[in-house]
Amino acid sequence: MPTRTKKRSQVSVALDDLEKESLTKQSFRQNRSVSQIMRFAIKKYLDGLENSYMKPIEEDSVEQIFLKLGSQLAKNADILYALKIILLEADSKNEFLFFSYFSDNATAITGYDKYDLLNPDFFISRIHPDNNPEEIMSTKQDVESWEHCFQFKKPHGIYSKTRLSFLRTEEERILATWQFLSS
Repeated sequence: MPTRTKKRSQVSVALDDLEKESLTKQSFRQNRSVSQIMRFAIKKYLDGLENSYMKPIEEDSVEQIFLKLGSQLAKNADILYALKIILLEADSKNEFLFFSYFSDNATAITGYDKYDLLNPDFFISRIHPDNNPEEIMSTKQDVESWEHCFQFKKPHGIYSKTRLSFLRTEEERILATWQFLSS
């Protein structure tokens, strides 16, 4: 009589050479599996968090951790999409902001590819002429947070009212949320 064996799903992860090196050089020399490397990376990340509120995941297995992470990411994505909020990161060069990151929901909300939005000329060309793009894209050195309300042209030609809120972190990173207030 055949025995029932519990099948486990396996997750494949493609890592580039830099990622492999940063996780651990020894792991690949010792032929550890990807799940062992991911377990090591997640544990190292969670152990590195300083505050208890930053440790939302306390599971025993890698499968449980991935299930919980996936659930959290899906819920966060649903909320961001429903509120029409895009997450951004910007770099400051010569007192001018250059976006270096747009969250994946940027395309669905704006109608433009997020890689096009990373191009400063493309982004500025979509700001309504009555708004001042130079002011919107300038760095504020003397404040921790600031925001701009402006109209942004969608692909169908209609302008949407938007609010772009910036925050400078203690590490001098510039993070932002960009919310579309009208369609």
